[in-house]
Amino acid sequence: MAAAFFLVPPLLVPGGFGDFPRDFLAYWSFGDRAAFPPGLQHLVDRQFGYHLVRVLIAVPLLAVLVALAGRLRRFRLLFGAFALVAAVLLVENVQGAVSPFGTLLPLLASGLGKPDRAALLAQVRDQLGHGPVSPALRVMLDEYVRWHLVKAVLCGLLAAALLGLSVAAWRRRHRWYCLLTALLAAAALVVAAADVTTVADPDPGLLSLLQGSW
Repeated sequence: MAAAFFLVPPLLVPGGFGDFPRDFLAYWSFGDRAAFPPGLQHLVDRQFGYHLVRVLIAVPLLAVLVALAGRLRRFRLLFGAFALVAAVLLVENVQGAVSPFGTLLPLLASGLGKPDRAALLAQVRDQLGHGPVSPALRVMLDEYVRWHLVKAVLCGLLAAALLGLSVAAWRRRHRWYCLLTALLAAAALVVAAADVTTVADPDPGLLSLLQGSW
């Protein structure tokens, strides 16, 4: 299943994203409409299918790793680490399936030429600062917010699961497991808090994303 996670999606959902910057500019030039043009819609649909396939593989993979971590005590830490990696990958791909257009936006920072990127950033800043916000920019903001909102919820659930493991390890007097899972839970909560902050004020984050910063 781990091999399938990386090998199967490109086979089932072939293609690339080389045309995204060009298709995006065509979409942006008609800023008075929210519907994607056919070329951009094809890329968004491909992104959705790609991440959906990965989610369908990551869910049973995570379940198997959690079961192995619970049953094989000698390898509990190893399979627990693998399970954590699988959980992170699951979170990322659920984000991609829920907000496929949002996951394509980072390609603009590297895919657009400097003049096009500068013009786009100037128009986005002007609309965010002075309005009105075009339907195209509203779609971008909605997708960006949805991407971070999903991440915040899933990281919160991951933190809750890790805290539960930490309490169980404490009761069984496994102090190292307790400390490790508590630290991981704290890290997940920090990530969730950062995403909640972004959801509350998405404008600076979107501008940084278009500039190539995360």
